[in-house]
Order: sequence, then C-alpha cells, then structure tokens
Amino acid sequence: MTDSVFGRAWVQERLHHAVSALGGEVAGAEAVFRGTEAHHSRIAESTLLQAGQIDEGRLTLRAVIDGREARAMTTDLSDAGLALCAQMALERAKAAPRAAEPRLLPAPRSLEDQSAACTDAATASLDAPTKARWLAEALRAHEKDDLALAGRFHTGLVTTAVYSSRGVNSFHQGSFSDLCLSALERPAGHLASAYRARFDAAITESDVDRMWREVRDECVRAHDPQRIDPGSWDVVLAPAAVTELLEWLGDIAFTSKSVDDGMSFISANLGERVTGEAITITDDASMPAGIGVPMPFDVEGQPKHRVELVESGVAKGIVHDTQSGQKAGCQTTGHAQIDDEFPASGSRPAHLHIQAGEATLDELIGQVDRGLFITRLHYVNGMIEPRRAVMTGLLRDGAFLIEDGKLGRAVQTLRFTDSILEAFGRIPGAGGVSRDVEAHTSWFNPRTCHVAPYLYVPGLAFTSGR
Repeated sequence: MTDSVFGRAWVQERLHHAVSALGGEVAGAEAVFRGTEAHHSRIAESTLLQAGQIDEGRLTLRAVIDGREARAMTTDLSDAGLALCAQMALERAKAAPRAAEPRLLPAPRSLEDQSAACTDAATASLDAPTKARWLAEALRAHEKDDLALAGRFHTGLVTTAVYSSRGVNSFHQGSFSDLCLSALERPAGHLASAYRARFDAAITESDVDRMWREVRDECVRAHDPQRIDPGSWDVVLAPAAVTELLEWLGDIAFTSKSVDDGMSFISANLGERVTGEAITITDDASMPAGIGVPMPFDVEGQPKHRVELVESGVAKGIVHDTQSGQKAGCQTTGHAQIDDEFPASGSRPAHLHIQAGEATLDELIGQVDRGLFITRLHYVNGMIEPRRAVMTGLLRDGAFLIEDGKLGRAVQTLRFTDSILEAFGRIPGAGGVSRDVEAHTSWFNPRTCHVAPYLYVPGLAFTSGR
C-alpha cells in the first residue's frame, strides 16, 4: 500500500469521534468519509497549463432522532470542525419533519478488505513531472499538425469509509487514473475533432502513448466533415457513446426512485423481454472485466453485490439500498448513493456493465453497407419517455460514414431521437456486440465506473441536423 494522508487508523478515529460528538440524544448515527489524494494535470491548446496535487477529505454525518433525521457535511476534520458538524446535524434533525418511513441504519456485514488488490502504487504516486514527460511528444505532435490537444490526466488514491452507531465499520482505499484527451482542428471554426478516455485503477506510459496517437490520427481523418441527411442510419457505437446511454438507463430504470415514480421500464415488465437477446446489463462493482475502478461497499457500508438488471433482453430487477430493499421484501444490494451536493436517499447503480459479445470492431463495421461510426454523444436527454427509454442527443467527436463495410469521410453533427430499448432490440445477437470493452467515468459523478463494448445498432433514428 502506498503512503496516504488518509490512513485507516486516522480515518476510523475521525469517524468515531464525529459520531460520539452527537451525544446521547440520537437514536442512531452514521458517518461517511470520502477522501481524494490526486495529482491533477490539465491540457489546453496543446499546452500543459496546470499541474498540482489536491488532498481533500470530507465527512458527512447523519443523525436520527425520534423518527427525524438530517445530515451535515464538513471538510474541517479537526475536533472543533467535527463538533460543529455534529451540532448542525442535531439541530437540523430536531427541526426536520418526522418521516413516514424512517430510513434504517443497517447492521454490519462481513467485508473483505480489498484495498491492496485495488491499489497500483505506481499510478497512485504518479507525479506532475512524470506526466509532463509522458505527454511531451503528444503536445509537440498536435502542435505540429496544427491541432489543439486538450484534456485532463488525474491520478491518485480514493478513500471511502463508513462508521455507524450500529457497528458498521468499513474502510476501502484504491488507486485511480482518469485520462481524457480531445483534439480539435485549428483554426477556430473548423469542425474536425476526436476524443478518447479511460478510467482505470492503473495506467502506463504505453497506454498514454496509444491514446494520444489515436486522438491525433482520428482528428486528422475527420477533416472537412460532410453534411448528411437525417433519417434511419445503421450505426456502430463506440464505448464512450454506449456508456452515455447506459448512465441514462441507470437513472430512469434501475433506481428505487424510478420505480417509486412509476417511470422505470423494469418494474412494469419484470420477467418480460424489454430489448434484444444480445443485451445483458449488470451492476458489478468488482469490475469483472479486469478494467475500471472497483468499490466493495456503498455509503451505508454494505457489501456491493452483482445485480442482474437485464439478462439476454429480459427485465430482471433493480438495485437497492437498505430502505428500498425492505420495502421490496429483500435485502440491500449495496447500492445506497447519497451525494452531498444533491442530498437524496435511495438506490443508484454506479458500476453498470453491458456484457461483451463475440465480434471484433472490424467485424462490426464490416456488417454495415451504409451507415455511421459514432465515437461519442453529448447533450443526451433520457427523460423524454422513460418507460420506453426514448432519448435524444447529438453526435460529437469523430463521426464517420461507413460505406461497404469500411470507414469513410467524417460527417457533421446529427441529432438522434429513438427508443434505446427498441434500438438495442435490433442488435443482431452476440455478433452485433464487440468482445473488447472500455471503462468510462461520469462527469456528473466521478466515482461511477461504467463498462461497455462497441455495439452495432441497425436503424437508429436521426431526426435533425442539430
């Protein structure tokens, strides 16, 4: 294990101190610690313009009093800071309305410490000078080709710990690497661009070298994109595009709130086919594909279980936290998600996977007589008709024509609008899904990690040029 400012003994002592600071008035208490020790590097205009180390720890304290509860959060982890946080949580809990269904404080469960297996010491300690050296050739090459390289290269350690008055005492620490590179054609106003990203527990210089070369080559190939008409297009979606759709599916279908609100296509169709046999979706924080950033427990300190959400196109279920599991007559699956910025209880998937298939990328492209290869999507909106998973969004970065099974000229932006369930239902079996997968994180929640293959989707509906 690499050296950390957030060592196990110190973190657990701080959590215990915060819970103790609430005193004897509370019926229950729960403290969650989330820490990040990161070396941040940022790139713009083919220049490494920012590098620094950020160590941040924050503690969220939940107090339960007579059927009422409230939370308070602090980054001041001194005795005085924790005492003030406890006072705020107590005052808020006393002023809160009594809940019709008070949330339970879960009991402790056996957890194996996976920190050592989840930590790559070289990645955790990767510093700014080393990153600058790894990126130097990339910056020179993009500048030479009159391309603006931009992105981020963040690495370090993440620490999560949970302690409660019921005896939960969970701790995990692991390394991460978040590399995202975009290339844009100069001068400003030209439309060619390209994108690559990866989110993993480890990274090497060869990984960085491969990514920037792919970005540069694709941006050059994307020069002078042509206009094409909306309509029905057969498409091959790259993993970055697929994970954008997958994240939306997680929000509109696989959470306890989506079921309570009546918008989940899962709850109305349990045991029934909702998409094609080629699609199996699971939530598995152990990251069984061997890529990505694992996480053994949730913010209640409960073990994360593998959950089958859609199996060979058939709706199987959703993820649960302690309260939604009790309501559904089952145990938690370890998917409590509480964000300090947007306080809300309930379950949420955070490690979604689409099961890999049998095809190579070349074989997927080779199936398409005339269609599109789509690297990435943006401004996706999945709230149009959630029970059919109707979504809309724009192409972004390196979209290309496919003609006679080969990549052709780049194309300008189109807007798609389609039911993703129906679109995935048109995938022609395992031969429409790649064997290679990629792991991507989310801009909205950097602790999520979704894994997806390339997908061949016949007849995706494009409705406009913007």
